[in-house]
Amino acid sequence: MKPKPTSVSAFFDQLGPECGLRLFDAFSDTRFFIKDTQGVYMHASRVMHLAHGIADPSGIVGRTDHDFIPAYLADHYTRDDHAVLGGKEIWGRVEMVLRHPNCPDWYVTSKTPLRDRSGRIIGLAGVSRDLQQAAKIATPFVQLTPVLDHIRDHFASPMEVDTLAQLAGMSARSFQRHFMKAFQLTPTAYVRQFRIGKACQMLIETDETITTIAIETGFSDHSHLVREFTRTIDSTPGAYRKKYRGS
Repeated sequence: MKPKPTSVSAFFDQLGPECGLRLFDAFSDTRFFIKDTQGVYMHASRVMHLAHGIADPSGIVGRTDHDFIPAYLADHYTRDDHAVLGGKEIWGRVEMVLRHPNCPDWYVTSKTPLRDRSGRIIGLAGVSRDLQQAAKIATPFVQLTPVLDHIRDHFASPMEVDTLAQLAGMSARSFQRHFMKAFQLTPTAYVRQFRIGKACQMLIETDETITTIAIETGFSDHSHLVREFTRTIDSTPGAYRKKYRGS
C-alpha cells in the first residue's frame, strides 16, 4: 500500500531548524541569508562568513549589518530591507558588497518577504551573487556580459545605448528590453547607479575633491555629480563623506 501523501504545511512543520539551509554553502559565489523584522540575521551562508573574516559558522547570526559591515554600505542594505519588510520584492538589484574585508565589489541581489501562516511578514530572505559570475552563466545575463564588462572597465567614459547594444549584438530596442528584464533598470540608470557606487567608494576611501571624483566617475562636473548623487542617495556628496568619515 502506498503511503498517504503528506500535505505541504504538515511536511514543513516536521522540518528542523536548519531545513537544509546548509545546502547553500555549496555555492561559493552565492550568499544566502535570512533576517527578522529588526534586520537581525537568522541565517547566513558560509561564504558570507568567509567574506567578512568570521570563522565561527554562526558568527553572523544574531547580528545586524551595522555590526560588521561599513556603515556606508549597511545603510543602503537597511534601506532596501525596510522596503522588503513593507511587502516589496527586490529582484536583480546591482549593489556594492564586500568580497573580502575592505574589498568591495559588485553583486546582484534579490530579496523577498517571509510570511507566517496568517500572512504576516516576519522577516526576509535574500540571495546575493557576484555580478560577473552571474552574467557568465545565467539567462538573461549571459548576453549582457560584454556590456557589463565594458561598463565596469570604462564607466567614466561616455556611454551611448547604441554602442552598448552593439556590444550585446542586439538592436537598441531589443537591448533595452533585455537589460530592463535582467536588472529592472534601464541601461542609462544602471550606468548612473554604477557611477554613484564608485563615487561613494571614492568619497569614503580617498581624499580626492568632489570635483575630481565627479570627473573620474563619469559625471560632467561637480554640479552634475551633486545633483545625481543627491537624487539617488538623498544626501550631498559632502554630507555623505562627513557622515561616514567624520571629516
